[in-house]
Amino acid sequence: MSPGISIGMLRRGHAACGRNPLRGIAIAGSLAYLWFGCAQAETAYRPIEPGATELVTLTGHDLTVDQLVEVARNGAPVEITAEAKRHQEDAHGLLLEAAAEGMAVPWFNRSDDTAQTIVFEGDPGEPATAANLQARAFAAFQSAANAASSPEINSEEIVRAAMVVRANTLTYSPVSAPVTEMLLNFLNDRITPAASGDPANPLANIAAAMVGRGDVYYRGVRMPADRALAQAGLTPISPTDADEPSFVGTDAFDIGRAALIVADGRQALDWADLIFAMDLNGRNGGIAPLSLPAQSNRPYKWIYWDAARILDMISGSYLFDEDGGATRIFPADLTLSATRQGATWQAWGALRDVVLIALNSSDQSLAIRVALSPRDAPELTTPQMMRFFVKGGKYSGGKRGYIVPALNRDLYPLTNEITAFAASLDAFGQALTQRTGAAPAARSASDTNPMPTDRARQTLDASFGLLALDLVNATQLLDQRNTEDTSRTFGSAPTAVWAAFRMAAPAQTLPDTALSIAQQFLRVTKPAEFYPKGESPPGSDDPIPLAQERLRR
Repeated sequence: MSPGISIGMLRRGHAACGRNPLRGIAIAGSLAYLWFGCAQAETAYRPIEPGATELVTLTGHDLTVDQLVEVARNGAPVEITAEAKRHQEDAHGLLLEAAAEGMAVPWFNRSDDTAQTIVFEGDPGEPATAANLQARAFAAFQSAANAASSPEINSEEIVRAAMVVRANTLTYSPVSAPVTEMLLNFLNDRITPAASGDPANPLANIAAAMVGRGDVYYRGVRMPADRALAQAGLTPISPTDADEPSFVGTDAFDIGRAALIVADGRQALDWADLIFAMDLNGRNGGIAPLSLPAQSNRPYKWIYWDAARILDMISGSYLFDEDGGATRIFPADLTLSATRQGATWQAWGALRDVVLIALNSSDQSLAIRVALSPRDAPELTTPQMMRFFVKGGKYSGGKRGYIVPALNRDLYPLTNEITAFAASLDAFGQALTQRTGAAPAARSASDTNPMPTDRARQTLDASFGLLALDLVNATQLLDQRNTEDTSRTFGSAPTAVWAAFRMAAPAQTLPDTALSIAQQFLRVTKPAEFYPKGESPPGSDDPIPLAQERLRR
């Protein structure tokens, strides 16, 4: 007997080949097996294919996942609002004023949050102090070119996603304006630093490129950073005072990768629903388990929503009609899909919500709150908290505020939700193996990645591989049902997918070619083209919680 497709095989193929693991596929009867190969070496750089032209405006508080994808993956131009720039300038001014007033500020006039090592005392604008701070900042940016201790990231979209995240969240940071402007120039001119995303200093290579050090990819071509800047008509920046810790102190790489997983997870789940609708038609399936009586007896919001969505997709299908006096039975190989797709949607929704907060708030180790006064919360008037109060003066334009050590660099709850989404994708994969006939494999050490974003990415890409097989099978079943009775209808959405895929892969297409086409089809074709009227997932219209708004207790 031919071996079945395994989720483990799909994961290992992705690990070796990047986002598109499938090279060759063979199908024997209802069984299928894959073998993996790589068109390129594992370290081959994967540039983006820019095509987006609509400007994305960053405010610091309403960046969406779709907007991030447009910039990171599709090369959309980006700008930052005047208000976001002013907010950043105010944060920078308050930092300078705090030092001038004699406050011990970690990572500025003190070495760290223990405040044990004095970097400088007094006015940061005093000429000798300012010159020393600028020299320290430049040396820190420059030395970052050799700071990487992790493998280089070979995907342009991942580095660009990190830069989008950082550009949006710098409004909460006290970096100087030239750092933000250079980051926007990198995105708009497609200067993508050769970066490692090293957890110890995640944006080190990006910082180095800003001063013309290290290597970058300029529009997909690798070259020294100083040459790329010259070709783009840019001048290396001169970082100052707190630029280095304020810029690189972030988890932007993890947040950006999580946002890309949210985008691709939505694509996979949208396709899963559409192909499920095709499967129901192809298997002459009963619809009763998806109906209101069954769903309302176990009212899990997301499962109920997904069942209603699939019923809407097959609206007008022959499945609602009489079947020669017989009762249609829900297909046994779709039983897991009926609940696990909705449950995976729920895990996706929870991840989406925390990603949106992470995209639009600060993970800095210092919380800088301009215009906050002791009257704004009871604890702010206490002697301990008044140590963090900045009265205001020449550097802050008279504005007061607080500069407080924060613990916002901890990636939880984002790590919790991305781990939960990966686990849910595992269960979803079991449903897909049930309905495709693919054989699951026992988990091996090589299938288990300790990094949650890597684990989620591998499992998600494995799901796309199984969905491709499911699409091929479902299309063949619809061919058969149509041949049996040409008057049968399948619902507008399943019919549209069936027709579109048959245009891409006609019925006579060889099985291995059809599966390769399906893999590409699911990646590049938007499900909304076939089901535009679909209700958005629960919570899609909820406002993103605003960072730095007054909390209600």
